[in-house]
Amino acid sequence: MQTSPPRGPSADQIDLRQVFGTLRRSAPLLLLAPALVAGGTYALTKRQPPTYESSASVIAVDNDAQNSLINNTLVTAPPLPQGAVEQVMRSRSLLNDVVGRLEQTDLGPALVGTIRRDLTNELAERDFTRFKVRARLDPQQRGVYELRAQAETPEAARLLAEAGVRSLIAWDNDRAKQGVIRSRQSLQEQLRSLTVRINATPPGNLERQSLVAARGQLLQNLSQVAVLETAASGTLVLVSEPVAPLTPVSPRPLRNAALAGLLALFLTAAGALLSDSLRRRVDGPADLLPLGLPLLGQLPLLRRRSLGEGFIQASRSGPLYESVGFLRINVLSLLPEGGQRRLVISSTYPGEGKSSVTAALAESLGASGMRVLVIDADLRRPTQLKVWSPERLATHPLPGTRPGLPPATTVPDMFLHPEAAHVTRVSPGVDLLPAGTSQRAGGVTGLLSQPAFRTHLDRWSQGYDYVLIDTPPMLSLPDTLAVAPYTDGILLVVEGGKTRLADVERTLQNARVAKVKVLGLVLNKVARASSTYSSYGYGADHTDPPVRSSRSPVTQM
Repeated sequence: MQTSPPRGPSADQIDLRQVFGTLRRSAPLLLLAPALVAGGTYALTKRQPPTYESSASVIAVDNDAQNSLINNTLVTAPPLPQGAVEQVMRSRSLLNDVVGRLEQTDLGPALVGTIRRDLTNELAERDFTRFKVRARLDPQQRGVYELRAQAETPEAARLLAEAGVRSLIAWDNDRAKQGVIRSRQSLQEQLRSLTVRINATPPGNLERQSLVAARGQLLQNLSQVAVLETAASGTLVLVSEPVAPLTPVSPRPLRNAALAGLLALFLTAAGALLSDSLRRRVDGPADLLPLGLPLLGQLPLLRRRSLGEGFIQASRSGPLYESVGFLRINVLSLLPEGGQRRLVISSTYPGEGKSSVTAALAESLGASGMRVLVIDADLRRPTQLKVWSPERLATHPLPGTRPGLPPATTVPDMFLHPEAAHVTRVSPGVDLLPAGTSQRAGGVTGLLSQPAFRTHLDRWSQGYDYVLIDTPPMLSLPDTLAVAPYTDGILLVVEGGKTRLADVERTLQNARVAKVKVLGLVLNKVARASSTYSSYGYGADHTDPPVRSSRSPVTQM
């Protein structure tokens, strides 16, 4: 029975380590963007004029539940349907009545004009902010209506709420009087008609007597209707009168700033995660397999404690020693035995550890009995002297050097005085040809592109088994592509969790266009788990946090 190979993590699964790593790398932006947004929101909100809110409440009563005697002497309006009060407060007639009541108060004409203009605009735009109605009703439409009014001052808010609730109650009472008014108007028309007929009938006529009796009854009914019109009432009764508020309801700078900052934090984090997903990083060996190049080694990210005595000392034991040993064996298997072998070690961008990988590989080759020459060809940002730290170490001349001349101990000096070339012994079997200081090398970076470089490289390489050339990043300067044709190929260093896969692909594409051979990849600064052989040793320490910051005393360069 054929079994399928074990499957890796599904593409739709979320790697929390990658998410947290992305957020950690974006920490400055995640802190700065919300702070700027919150500060700007606070400043803008603080400048807005204050708005005060006052409220009044009315209760919707059930007049049918009153005493029958009272019902016979009162005219009441029918219960209001759902949403009737909200619609009434948005009617032109009621808003005009509210403005009319405000004009009779002590408010200034300018403020009353502003309220009138706002109410007119809200009525036209159907977006109401001056008045808001909140209803708490039962299924029989009985309950409380709360009317809220907003204005520029506490007293204006109170007067606006009072005018609104008074206008609402007046509208409700007028609603109850409409039937009585129509009845009164009908009785008045009948009385007018009877009066005309009585005046047209001769005195003493029997019809005239009946018409007079009918008019008397109409007069009695008309007086009763007048009384009922006075006693007519609606279903809304004032419960609580408005009061002047002490604090404004807006603006609220702290609340708005906190909400804006929180929203900016979420959007910034989402943008960082989206940007990182679109620009995929190299997180492990599986990401490098589609490139079609062998992965020659995986070097761990060293702890601060391990780097206390220097990087070279750290490469002589522990997990880095094991990883560099695998790298050395893989490099030896790539190149033919015998003869002189030259390797260029570079990276995509600065800071991925190409110089540290060069030094560690040279130390491992030297410890295995080979003679190694390390050439620091990164003339703009030389780092090999910093990695090796060769204090008070002697120099010795290269083959073909004439005695009696002042020694030329850097790459630029050797270009100018090749007959005085000297190298520095930095470790048993390992010599270093440094680039000098970056200030001095800045003006001679074009030396690596000169045709004479191959001649000088042949002279410097005499007597060595391996020549390791530390060159500038391939996407920053073209020096690596200029040096690589004179060597066996390039080892490309990739930093785990930082280097973008698209940048690695672009680097390899540039190498293919320049017809430069890339021997393989080295994954550097990999987060180390407790799976290495040295982690099983006695006294192994698993508590020190890994160090990725360039501010540590000694870092992987």
